[in-house]
This record gives sequence, structure tokens and C-alpha cells, in this order.
Amino acid sequence: MSLHIAFQGEHGAYSEQAIQRYFINEKINTQPCSSFEHALSYVSEHKSDLVMLPVENSVAGSVISAYDALLKYNLCIHQEIVLKVQHCLLANKGVKLEDICEVRSHEQALSQCQKSIQQLSLVPKRFSDTAGAAKYIAEKKVNNEGAIASELAAKTYGLDILRYHFEDESFNYTRFFLLGRQALELAFDPEKRYKTSIVFATLDKPNALVQVLSCLSDNGINMTKIESRPSRSRAWECIFFVDFEGHDSEEHIQTALLMILKRTSFLKNLGCYQSTYV
Repeated sequence: MSLHIAFQGEHGAYSEQAIQRYFINEKINTQPCSSFEHALSYVSEHKSDLVMLPVENSVAGSVISAYDALLKYNLCIHQEIVLKVQHCLLANKGVKLEDICEVRSHEQALSQCQKSIQQLSLVPKRFSDTAGAAKYIAEKKVNNEGAIASELAAKTYGLDILRYHFEDESFNYTRFFLLGRQALELAFDPEKRYKTSIVFATLDKPNALVQVLSCLSDNGINMTKIESRPSRSRAWECIFFVDFEGHDSEEHIQTALLMILKRTSFLKNLGCYQSTYV
């Protein structure tokens, strides 16, 4: 029996590449979706088993729309997957570099290749996703445009690769959350490293966020990320996503979570997980 895994974008997207590399020895079916919300809903509605969601890039920063979509669904993190992003400049068969004057891709990819785009005097054009840009120039037979996407997208849509490693920085990595409907039962092993992610809303009082974050520092817990997003329930209220090191079954983590619960108006444990580079 194969796993059914949803992702945002067209076939050949980096999210699909992360799925294929992580589940390299397993039978899988991938489901392309038009948006992050659409992909998350597939799991929530039992149409898929899991979803691969990009949440942060080491160059371009947080994927804000992914965090906004995550707020709408009651899903749990099973794994953090880190993919080395290697952008390629693609074009239709026979098209040369000097033939193209514009380049299409997702805004994140365009920002990650800004210097390379400027060096070639190309005009950047935003598209919904990287693989979708590759599919577009292939299906429309556009010969004066290129696309920034993965090597997988080039193979998927029969495009030539004009430039490998088109990204500006060599340290270009994207973090993904692999999410499911139920929390993953992850037994604690003192020899391994874990992360835990939570989302919460603070109380309406001075220093509320400082008091919450002090629960981590007071218990010797290293916070690795914090992201704030507008609340969906009240104007001017923020929801905070926080990642920190540690397994949620450890005593000092449980103590911190209990302290945070008392200092917030809302708290949810998104999951305890490990990190894998693919």
C-alpha cells in the first residue's frame, strides 16, 4: 500500500523533490495542489495521508503564506525535512541563453536568484510556483522566456537546462514540515536530537510575550525560531509560532509547556519531531 502525499505546486516542484528524496525507498503517490491551503485540506479531509509544506528558506526567509494556511487546519508535524535548493535556468529545447529576455518563477525563487538574473539582464516575472513556470513555458512553447525551477521540473516537462546552480548563494536550503492528522508517537532517545513546535496567543497585558519566552530560557531550552502572524479571531491580536530544541516528553520541556499554558490565552503543541537533510 502506498502513501498519498499532497504538496503545493505542479509536478516537479521542490516540495515534490523533498517528498521523493525523503521517501526514497517507499511507495508513494504525490498530489499536486493549487495552494498551501488546498494541500493542507487534502490531509484534513482524508484525501491524502500527509502533506509537505515549505516554511522557511535560508536566503529568502519565512514562507508567510504557509504559516497562514497552517493556522486554518488542525494538523501535526511528523518531521522536519531540509532540502538543498539547486535552482536551474530552464528553456525550451533548442532555445539559447541569448534568446530569452524574461524569466518566470515563484517570487521566492526570483529573490534567491536576483543577482544571477541581473547579470543576464533578464526581466523577472512572478508565477504561482517554480514547477508551474516550467510547465507554462513548455506547454505554451514560449521561446523568449526562461523559467527558474528544479532539475526534476526540467525532466518532467522536457526542458533544457541553460544554467545549473542559478541561485545566488550556495547555502540555499528550504525547511519543510511533513504534516499528518495525528501526532506522531516518537519515543525519546537521549542520543538523538529533537525539536518541538508550538503556536500560542499571549494574554492582553504588558510584557506578555517576554513572560512566555522566559518559560523557555528559565528551563534551559534553546528557541530556534519565532514567527508572528495576525490572529484569525480578533483584530490586532497576534499568534506566535515557536520552534525549540527538545522532546516534549522531557521533564524540563513539560515544565515549560505548563508554565506557558498559564501565561497564554491559547496554546497548541504542533508536534515533536526530528530533522533530516535530503
